[in-house]
Amino acid sequence: FRFISQQQQFIRALSAGIGKTAVILPAAFLTEAALGMLTLGMVFYMREVFLLSPGLVGWTAATWQSCYVLGCLTMRPAFEALLPRYSMIFSTAGMGAAVAGILLSQSVAAAFVFYGLFGFCLSFFWPPLMSWLSLGIEGKQLGQAMTRLTFTGNMGIIISPFVAGALSELSPRYPLYAAAAVFSANCLLLIGAVLALPKIRSDQHRGRSRREEPEKADESTALRFPAWVGLFVTFTVLGVIITVFPMYARDDLGLSKATIGALLLCRALCTAAGFLFLGRMTFWHFRPVPMTVGLALLAALVFGISRAASLPLLALSLALIGPLISLGFSYSFFHGASGASRRATRMAIHEALLASGLIAGSAAGGQVYQHYSMTAVSVFCAALIALAILMQLLMFRRWPAGAQPA
Repeated sequence: FRFISQQQQFIRALSAGIGKTAVILPAAFLTEAALGMLTLGMVFYMREVFLLSPGLVGWTAATWQSCYVLGCLTMRPAFEALLPRYSMIFSTAGMGAAVAGILLSQSVAAAFVFYGLFGFCLSFFWPPLMSWLSLGIEGKQLGQAMTRLTFTGNMGIIISPFVAGALSELSPRYPLYAAAAVFSANCLLLIGAVLALPKIRSDQHRGRSRREEPEKADESTALRFPAWVGLFVTFTVLGVIITVFPMYARDDLGLSKATIGALLLCRALCTAAGFLFLGRMTFWHFRPVPMTVGLALLAALVFGISRAASLPLLALSLALIGPLISLGFSYSFFHGASGASRRATRMAIHEALLASGLIAGSAAGGQVYQHYSMTAVSVFCAALIALAILMQLLMFRRWPAGAQPA
């Protein structure tokens, strides 16, 4: 009995020392893995099961992204009222149910409704999680926390295209089954953490630092505004890559689904490497030049997707785009959260702009591809990036780096 008691005491002591990071990072990994399998799987599912055109497939992706933006913008009071752990449990349970609803749908309209519900439920996951993770930290610590989150999440993004492509070769339904299973497992993981871990049960953070500490002045940097512009256009390109590119590679280039998944895996690997590098470096903190240079390189590389004459060149173009995706995300995350007193709201804005870019890339890119060509899609992306660079230069002139807007 003494031995059993010692075991129990050891388990209690171990569980008492486990904090929020041990819950947040696995939950982020599982959500990104399931999301990646679902988004790529839905491209093949809607094309092969419902026989939709490329333009309508783009609008399918835009449906969940639009509802995600709506949730991020309208549910901010809920993010500040709910404990993050309960918000995340609701989100993962709702996403799993929504994917099951898509699989049971007998019509395109019903599939669209459930996909929109999925996006709305997702809005209850990322803003509370990101606010919870960044609570009470600034500067280098904030950058390191951001890196842990983005790198862990990207591990899920890395494996998901390959898994989705391989499963789609067997059946277009299999990636959706896998996504529903992972979302459900994530929900059970979060419920188990709440029941078993004392630090998680006692955490009272609700996404609004004013509730945890005395009133303080907001010390945000104005660099968040050009960073948000860069985030939007960067994820417009990503929307094209994850929605339009698979159709282009399948229909025009004749690549297999497994090969398409491997190409997207290459992009995700390089994005993860970019997050790891940026997390270890501080040269880009509160400096505008790397952000604008990154966008200029992104505009040049977008042309490589439609101009690549061989599979290795196509893989190289996607690989080089990867770190630029992480740069745009990191600038927005870091400079949006830095000095902010209401981080759940800032993270909701960050996620809304990110999803808006995905909408533009998926919907507009799908329409341009359907009526013109992949080259026209590349021109569209490059023109949008050039406009964003011009806007950033005007903002830099109006608000020097680190200055507060008037």
